[in-house]
Amino acid sequence: MTNSQTSSHNISRKLSTLIFGANFFGALIIFLYFSVIDPLPVGRAAVRPLETEDIVTFGIAGAVIFAGAFTVIGRLGRPIQNWLRLIETGTPAAELPSSVARLVLIWPLVVASLVAVTGLLVAVFFSVLYDDPGNFVGITIGVAVTTTIIYFGTDLIWRQQVPTFFPEGNLSVVPAFRLWVRRRLLLAFTLIGGLTPILLVILSQVRTRALLDAGNPEAVLDNLIVVQIFILAVGLTAGVITAVLVARAIVEPLQILQEAMGRVEKNELDTRIVVTTNDELGYLSERFNSMTDGLRQGERLRKLFDLYVSSEVAQAAVETGAGLGGELVTCSVMFSDIRDFTTLSEQMPPGRLVELINRYMTAMVTVIVRHGGVVTRFGGDSILAVFGTPLNPMSDHADRAVRTAVEMRRALGAFNREQSAARLPTLETGIGIASGPVIAGNVGGRERIEYTVMGDAVNLASRLEDKTRDTGFPILLSDETHRALTEVLVTSARALTDIQIKGKRDRVTVYGLSDPPGIAA
Repeated sequence: MTNSQTSSHNISRKLSTLIFGANFFGALIIFLYFSVIDPLPVGRAAVRPLETEDIVTFGIAGAVIFAGAFTVIGRLGRPIQNWLRLIETGTPAAELPSSVARLVLIWPLVVASLVAVTGLLVAVFFSVLYDDPGNFVGITIGVAVTTTIIYFGTDLIWRQQVPTFFPEGNLSVVPAFRLWVRRRLLLAFTLIGGLTPILLVILSQVRTRALLDAGNPEAVLDNLIVVQIFILAVGLTAGVITAVLVARAIVEPLQILQEAMGRVEKNELDTRIVVTTNDELGYLSERFNSMTDGLRQGERLRKLFDLYVSSEVAQAAVETGAGLGGELVTCSVMFSDIRDFTTLSEQMPPGRLVELINRYMTAMVTVIVRHGGVVTRFGGDSILAVFGTPLNPMSDHADRAVRTAVEMRRALGAFNREQSAARLPTLETGIGIASGPVIAGNVGGRERIEYTVMGDAVNLASRLEDKTRDTGFPILLSDETHRALTEVLVTSARALTDIQIKGKRDRVTVYGLSDPPGIAA
């Protein structure tokens, strides 16, 4: 037997126990009514001794209500039972007919209504049979209490079965009758809260007048005390039971929602609430699930956004929007490029080439991010990274850029050793670093924008990378970058004077860095 089948049997047992217990309690009320309230006492006695007729009435009324209700409930619930078996054997719940779906959602109300109708029919029958309206009153009191307990109890238990029929939780789309929370509370108050004072007034007056008309004024006071105790006991017992059931029906979903919101606050976005009702609480649960679906989608978009741009760019876009414009800042720009990439791309299949570049970029970007750099552009085989922009402000941007370049060379050495071991092509790169004022910000149009940096330092970094081919140094620094260094490689850099840079009128001095020992592949 599967877990769902075991759960279904447990739910059925709970419902049967509830209906039996509620009917027994209602029958007990009827029994006490016919024992204490309905018969007129003789003499000064407060109550009349119980007679065989009372016991027979009690037994017949209880048996008829219980048997009749169970019989009709079983017949009307047959479609639900049939579909429950189908779902438990693999039939998709999405194939559930709309008529059965509606019946599932209103089943607690159906069960309670059947009990109420059966009980009222019994009340009418006994009042006509004995020609005594008191029979109708007594049985109706028990039926009202029984119906109230059965409705709220069945509603609470049946919620455990609803997700079997609606695993996606979309209960609000089913056009079924909805007993809103406000109406539910009003119903509970009317059936229980309003029943006690009404019975107290009516029965007290009726009993007093009946005793006076019967010429038995001595028993009025004692009998009224008995009547009031009866009404108080019935009202308190039924009221407490109903209050507990109603409170659980409202508080438990709210507690579940509160716990779920706490998990979402901890960024557990896979949190979902099982929707079990089609009232306001169920609708609230559905909206919560829709909210977490949106949050998960937003998180996926954010992660994708982080893959297309740096996390700093993504965060800035979220916090400040995507307005066009920039600001003047002094920073360091690093440009890295793979040498002879065109030749390599002609020799390798496209798929293998993309795989190679992706692994290379992963190794290089990891180093850049670790040192606080922001990658603003990929150019196929090139990388443009910046240090010291508004996205990553830092006073030691030149030192970080140079340290990054050196570690990128180390990472490239390790990468090439893996390539050689696998008999795959190795790569060679050049890195140019320049520092100075640039414009950093968003550029583009209304349809698409890009965060980038523009200025002489950007162009110079690209030109220095190109010059690494001619100078033999894998890393070239601009003179301004070299002057800005405070901690690293000041003495190990070799000055290269009288270097002609494309786009510049005057020759410049640059500094070359060689690879430390052990970096070569």
